[in-house]
Amino acid sequence: MPTLQTYRDYHSDATKKVSENTRTLALSAIAIVWLYKVTKPEGGFTLPEELITPLLLVFFALAADFSQYLYGSIAWHIIFRLEEVKLHKGLITEDSNLEGVEPWILYIPYILFYGKTVLVGFAYYYLLTYFLNVTTIRAVTEVTTN
Repeated sequence: MPTLQTYRDYHSDATKKVSENTRTLALSAIAIVWLYKVTKPEGGFTLPEELITPLLLVFFALAADFSQYLYGSIAWHIIFRLEEVKLHKGLITEDSNLEGVEPWILYIPYILFYGKTVLVGFAYYYLLTYFLNVTTIRAVTEVTTN
């Protein structure tokens, strides 16, 4: 029979994989948008207006991804340092069972986790909509010109 820790490990592995895939999809979306840039004769470039929204969404998703891990690093650092103070005072030992963490401390990373996933999902919705519109317009144009 699996233990509760086994379920925690499954959950940790799954969320880690989702985070990796979300990050990869966000970076891929930036590359896809970059393919559709139009270089101006006078220099610089423009992007199709329809691709600005997905680009902003993946930017915010990457910011949420970074924030999730930054917050987690800081929060867990504070938590373990507080426990180390107790250790040095002799209140606990290295092998002590520690009390649980306040649940509200864990809410912020989950909000950022689900937020970045939703943002990337919406970004790909907008990208797919753009590609379908462009493909439909090109297909109709090619049929009518031939």
